[in-house]
Amino acid sequence: MELSPSASGMALSADGTQIAWSRQGDGPPLVIVDPLTSDRNSSGTRALANLLSGNHTVYTYDRRGLGESGLGEEYTAESDVDDLLAVVQVAGGTADLYGFASGAFLALRAAEESAVITRVVALEPALALDEGEDELLVLQTELEGLGGVQVPVLVLAGSTSGDETQDLARRAAAALDEGEFQLVEGDVSRVPDAALAEAIESFLG
Repeated sequence: MELSPSASGMALSADGTQIAWSRQGDGPPLVIVDPLTSDRNSSGTRALANLLSGNHTVYTYDRRGLGESGLGEEYTAESDVDDLLAVVQVAGGTADLYGFASGAFLALRAAEESAVITRVVALEPALALDEGEDELLVLQTELEGLGGVQVPVLVLAGSTSGDETQDLARRAAAALDEGEFQLVEGDVSRVPDAALAEAIESFLG
């Protein structure tokens, strides 16, 4: 059955939680993975999806407990990955991913755990820490886990973002078998949508 140009619906995660998604555009599937502070209707997500939809079938979704998505019985790193993979299943079973901040680490975790992810673009990967967690210890564990990612990954950072943010992005790229690092003009709050879309398109082809 041919896909309609735009649509929305619910994906069923592994534990039965409903995850809300939207689709627009035409081309290979690309799923945008937002940070925990955003949902699929945020202005930044919508603007980027509009720019990318000329060459991709772009899927956006609400992470668990946000927007129209259900909360389920519990929120864990595993359920986060399951939710994303449920959206990839809706997209046809395989997809490229773009993630920002904590969404970038989620995209990388999904690529590490599942062969259905084909490529990843990660903008300024950041960790969502629980209270009392040691940031350096958690970071080291996360970076070590990235060694299992076997797909091409582009890690981006803003050219005027802080040194710590850029260093984390470089370290994430270096931890990957097929990772590369690139700066885009601006910082995380001021990277122009067009410049970001251009970097994503250039990598994904």
